[in-house]
Amino acid sequence: MVDISVSGFEKTRSSWALVSVFTLSIFLSAALLFSVQPLFAKLVLPLLGGSSSVWNTAMVFFQAMLLGGYIYAHLISKYFSFRTQIITHCFVLSMGFLFLPLSIAQGWTPPEGGTQAYWLIGLFSVSVGMPFFAISANAPLLQRWFSRTNDKDAEDPYFLYSASNAGSLLSLCLYPLLFEPMLRLHEQTELWATGYVLLFLMILLSGFFGLKNRQAIVKRVSGNTESAVKPQLMQRLIWIGLAFIPSSLMLGVTSHMTNNIASAPLLWIIPLALYLLTFIFAFAKRPLIKSEFLRYLVPMAVIISLAFGVSIRINLLLTISLILISYFIIALACHTRLVEQRPHANYLTEFYIWMSLGGMLGGIFNALIAPSIFPKIYEYVIVICVAAFVYYTFDDKVGVGVKAAKAVFRNIAISAVVFVVLFICNVPLAYCIIISGGILSLGLAHLSTQKRTMFCTLLLMTGLLSFIIPAFAVKDVMTDRSFFGVLRVEAEESEHGTVHSFVHGDTVHNYQFQNDFLKRIPLAYYSEGNTFHRGLEFARHLQSDQAFNVSMIGLGAGAMACYEKPSENWVYFEIDPAVVDMATNEKYFSYMKDCSYASDIRIGDARLKLEDIPKGSQDYIIVDAFSSDSIPAHLVTVEALELYRSRLKPNGLIFFHTSNRVLDVNSVVATLAEHAGLESRYTASQSFEGNPYAEFENLSTAVILGTTEQMAELDKFDPQWKRITPSPDVGLWSDGYSHILGTLKAKYKKNVRVFNSVDQSP
Repeated sequence: MVDISVSGFEKTRSSWALVSVFTLSIFLSAALLFSVQPLFAKLVLPLLGGSSSVWNTAMVFFQAMLLGGYIYAHLISKYFSFRTQIITHCFVLSMGFLFLPLSIAQGWTPPEGGTQAYWLIGLFSVSVGMPFFAISANAPLLQRWFSRTNDKDAEDPYFLYSASNAGSLLSLCLYPLLFEPMLRLHEQTELWATGYVLLFLMILLSGFFGLKNRQAIVKRVSGNTESAVKPQLMQRLIWIGLAFIPSSLMLGVTSHMTNNIASAPLLWIIPLALYLLTFIFAFAKRPLIKSEFLRYLVPMAVIISLAFGVSIRINLLLTISLILISYFIIALACHTRLVEQRPHANYLTEFYIWMSLGGMLGGIFNALIAPSIFPKIYEYVIVICVAAFVYYTFDDKVGVGVKAAKAVFRNIAISAVVFVVLFICNVPLAYCIIISGGILSLGLAHLSTQKRTMFCTLLLMTGLLSFIIPAFAVKDVMTDRSFFGVLRVEAEESEHGTVHSFVHGDTVHNYQFQNDFLKRIPLAYYSEGNTFHRGLEFARHLQSDQAFNVSMIGLGAGAMACYEKPSENWVYFEIDPAVVDMATNEKYFSYMKDCSYASDIRIGDARLKLEDIPKGSQDYIIVDAFSSDSIPAHLVTVEALELYRSRLKPNGLIFFHTSNRVLDVNSVVATLAEHAGLESRYTASQSFEGNPYAEFENLSTAVILGTTEQMAELDKFDPQWKRITPSPDVGLWSDGYSHILGTLKAKYKKNVRVFNSVDQSP
């Protein structure tokens, strides 16, 4: 401890006003800091096709700005006087006024190559870099200012970091629950600008209170200075490592969720909110969850993360819930260990720099490095294993002796018995391993440090092998990873010969027979008689004598090319160059080579590229740009529908592929139709009885939009198309509003009403 003598004033009192002003300033600062992340990321989503990588890249930028802010706070607090710090920081904050209200910088056009991540970082820098940098310095700087006051808690101001994280967490939770559903984007930016002005005034007030209540001349007295010892290199590296792991895991979990559900702020926010919650728990004056208890939970969390993050697939929402819980436990364990090793307040700003550096490196690893060096998402599993290794290797609070050994052997025996019983009861092998492994892991808390290190090394190797070995079991013809996700071409044998599968994320989007006599047969969602085929046949039924023009949003493997006719003009829009390379390489898929007449493929976001299509020129627009179960929300908004309609001929139709396991896309599209004064019809493929290729055909749903007269004609042409009344839980989506909770709720409640078109009965 540092013995402090104060001349003229004893630091034994606490000013309610002083603590309140600093706490509220830090709270408001954090709320603004973390509300701008989903707000601005949502602003730029339409520019990059709604890709989930937008959020991961945004996080790298924000973490870098956070590190910059922490370094700035460290430097001015170290070299400037208290009064000069206040003046300097208020000037830096005032520079942020030049960027209000927040908006996308003019003149920035998305690249068509593979540099989207770096382009996006540049866009964020010129659009929100200055105000974000200024705000990011507040947390460490205000804590340092507080440590120089005469408050009784000034020597340990870390508790204020909990206020910072509470503000961040509240802001993130309110965004999808309150701000996103109630306010349009321009209203959100105006509200944020108002908050920024209020924050500026609060910082001025904090500076005033800090000067008024600053401590008298402090004289350090000889004595025990252990707590003020300067951190060494190894200590700093440990801080970096313990901060790196939760940051990397946060982005790994986010990628999993957004690739399989939707690129929507709600799903970005959940992992980040849990991340902040771990800080609140860890930095509380009294830890809410003790380290001793976490040592029992971490091994179980690691096993669950490995199992469900690698191979096990049950109910999607349940799987994600288990992964989130495990991620929370691991992140909390790392942050708790980090806080336990915090330095004296003299090194507070330096501590936050190293902690921020670790967080930024975790973001860089996931968003920039891993996509370049790993063909698949290996980084998530690697970091899970490293988490266990680091956490237990640097743990010195362990039991030893005969008692510990007996506990370990007892756990081994119990876990072995449980495994045998479960296996005899025909429980799947993966679940047997998880349950018995979880019981075994409880004995880890009794191992010595050396044995823990050996155990974690074994766990690391086992985890990597459990991820790599299954990869060799699947015959991948091609694997590619881009800014927009991981896509694979797999090969399997069937009674019809070799079949290639196009897999994006964890969803199979298409198949193609490699037999020369069967190559032209469209499969999966695009098979004859399925929703795509039936919608196209009706569009042709309505056409006049003029040329039939089709715009296909989403190329996939190119199976729709098999429906082209020589007299027709088809244009394909695809945002991911890697998908185009796959679909045009006959080693993988030959639909475009064998079936398409013009092979007119345009790379880029469909909403931007459709601007180049002449108005009133298209007969049929097909929207099929959903990857896995993820929705690029900007393609199903009021503004998007207006763009589609502007490119249609008077008798043109719009087709939406709406198949989704977790979201009610049908209601989103039907609500858009109602708002635009159009009618909609819904259809779903039932079965493929009698079809010799049924094994490679997928059930699908679709909604088609047109005028009242067109839908009346459709009712007669194909009675399988039904009227649809959208769920009341789903609102009208626009570029300024897309609320994912409503679609999740509607899918769960199944309250969409489908009517027979003729008699209007459900």
